[in-house]
Amino acid sequence: MKLFWPTMGTFEQAFENLAKEIPFEPFDAQVLAFAHSLSKKLLTIRHLPEVVALGFWLRKAHIQEMKEAWKVNTSSKVIKARGTVFHIAPSNVDTIFIYSWILSLLAGNRNIIRISSKDQSNELLDAIIEVLSRPEFESIGNRTIICTYSHEENYTEMISSSCQTRVIWGGDETIRRIRQVPLAPMANELAFPDRFSLAAFNSDVVVQLDNQELSQLLEKFYNDVFWFNQMACSSPRLIVWTGENKEKAKNRFWSAFEKTIQSKQFELMAASQVSKLTTSLWMASEAEVESVQHLTYFSRVQMTDFPKDARERHCGGGLFFEYDANSLRDLVSIIIDKDQTLSYFGYEKKDLLSLVQAVSSRGIDQIVPIGQALDFHQVWDGQNFLTSFTREVVIN
Repeated sequence: MKLFWPTMGTFEQAFENLAKEIPFEPFDAQVLAFAHSLSKKLLTIRHLPEVVALGFWLRKAHIQEMKEAWKVNTSSKVIKARGTVFHIAPSNVDTIFIYSWILSLLAGNRNIIRISSKDQSNELLDAIIEVLSRPEFESIGNRTIICTYSHEENYTEMISSSCQTRVIWGGDETIRRIRQVPLAPMANELAFPDRFSLAAFNSDVVVQLDNQELSQLLEKFYNDVFWFNQMACSSPRLIVWTGENKEKAKNRFWSAFEKTIQSKQFELMAASQVSKLTTSLWMASEAEVESVQHLTYFSRVQMTDFPKDARERHCGGGLFFEYDANSLRDLVSIIIDKDQTLSYFGYEKKDLLSLVQAVSSRGIDQIVPIGQALDFHQVWDGQNFLTSFTREVVIN
């Protein structure tokens, strides 16, 4: 066990002290002040765009919007925090646990966060600890534990048996393993397993873009893909093309995208190159694969169909499966439960609604414009955090 916060004492002492703290009321003024200060701190880490995005999400105006919406939705209800929320952070997206932690804090809860052993030293963690250490946020610090420990240690059992909510960020296997550890009978759980995401482009609109408009689109697409090296669950991995100008749009889009990546001085990791090449060659032998292009910064695999197991083969790092369709609605035939985010460009809302209404699987939890795939919302994977982190007391 390694304890990052509090900085003194043992985990057992911190755990005992945490239980003595009374939860806040939802959207307590102290929590709002803490979120604002953390936002300002994170916005100074400008060389990490994902951290800046988190800081922007935490900005005072956005939190106030959530508070106002909360007041409207709960005006005639008695809402209480659930108590202690146990967050198990993933290893591939090191900012994600901050979102669930802050939403849990806004709901009024005490929090225990187990971070990945890979994240034991980074600027984000240092920034959080610095803000937690400020005297004016002692009440927040008293209700927070940040730690890491090996899978062999029994702390998951210890925490799970006494928390009121458990949040698991991780792959399918991680969730299966942790779910073997029982929760307290009245506790609830939010699990966020492996997901797969796609982007759709209307080729007829893409070919009509001027150079500046195309450049802006590619900038947004780059952010969706490469902020987390295409490993975020909402980063697009399958690219769908519709319309009458597919080939013309593809040629223009990908040629310009290669220049966009080059202009970013993107650090091309040798391991990613090998993985993309290996996966591309592996896919080339499949009947559904029409062609494979392995370029300097990314690889393209054109497919005539998109079988379920193709998702499991994706390695990230700039590998794009491509699929042609007559319309968005045709995606119904390939969407499965695992599919999370559809990013789009060039479609009207009625097209998006038509697709959603036609999907009969569990697939697709959010549909966003290109450039917003990584934006976090309090409703994630179809679950409302603030609702899950609170309970309603009925008084008749």
